Amino acid sequence: MKFAGFSCLVILCILVFLCGCVQVIINPPGFPGAVAPVATTAPAEPVDEEEPEPVVTTPAAKEPAPAAVNKNFIVPVGDVSRVGHRTFTFHYAPFTGPQEYTFRVPVNMSVYYGARQMKIDLPASSMNPAEVREYIDSFESDPAMEELYSDVLKQLRSARYRNGGYLSDDEYLELIVAFVQQIPHVENPSPKRKYPVEVIYDKAGDSDEKSLLLVNLLAREGYDVALLVFEDLGYESTGIRVIEEVPDASLKVFTDGKKDYVFVDAEIPRFIGSVPDIYVTADDPGVYPVGDGTKSYGPINYVWKVVADLKHMQKMGKLDKTTIINPWDKFGTCSWIKNSKILSDTTCYCCDM
Repeated sequence: MKFAGFSCLVILCILVFLCGCVQVIINPPGFPGAVAPVATTAPAEPVDEEEPEPVVTTPAAKEPAPAAVNKNFIVPVGDVSRVGHRTFTFHYAPFTGPQEYTFRVPVNMSVYYGARQMKIDLPASSMNPAEVREYIDSFESDPAMEELYSDVLKQLRSARYRNGGYLSDDEYLELIVAFVQQIPHVENPSPKRKYPVEVIYDKAGDSDEKSLLLVNLLAREGYDVALLVFEDLGYESTGIRVIEEVPDASLKVFTDGKKDYVFVDAEIPRFIGSVPDIYVTADDPGVYPVGDGTKSYGPINYVWKVVADLKHMQKMGKLDKTTIINPWDKFGTCSWIKNSKILSDTTCYCCDM
């Protein structure tokens, strides 16, 4: 009996030992997600939640890298729902005669404050296409600017169909040009260029800043426009494509080798195609098309006749500071030249129209 009892006790101990081994084998500590029964009274190993054990998985296919974001894109600052308004009054004369227009443009203040914190300069070399393209893209493709362009164009489109009327594509282009030209010109001594949102809210800009506003408005309305970058002057201006040949040097034509553009001065009111003296003697600019518009400016030959007559009158000493010329009214100016009889005994293009 004693031997049998002792044998049972030994067998029982062996079974208990074997059970413990099996439990350790089928429940290895640290297996992700396993909840092991407690085999002993020893404390469980602490789990580091901040650094979980790596899980080996099949490598996923690489996703394409996101497109690089232009470093000059505006990052809005402050309350994105805050809106300010600016009112503009300007003049333009379509075929039906001189008219006054008034716009009230909303401005997202978070975009405005974000733009004020940016710094962007004209590239040192206008012949470096990559740098100039990045510069143009800063204003053309910035998603923060789309709301402003849309709001300004809503006002311009409304004016196009004012009182049930309709402006042709050429007249609508002249309307947009007149609007930008009559935003007050204020010289900016800083190399930092204002964004168009700043020009609208400040109601002021220099020739470069207003050109950037003008070229982007025209491009969004389907016009074939370009930024003319004068490297030797450190200036830029707008060019609008012309298809008809300009037969007189009064209006200088700029080309990119494929298409011809005439000068559009955004700085002050001036006839389309009329070039300030400083640009006449400057080196040829870099011509950089903006957008993918196709509409050109049709009545360029009417305008060059007006400009040529005015230059002729100026050489004759018949124009002075008291003479009022409205560059937003080509028909009225041509009629005034014709009726003035000043050029009646000499070459007068307007006199023949």
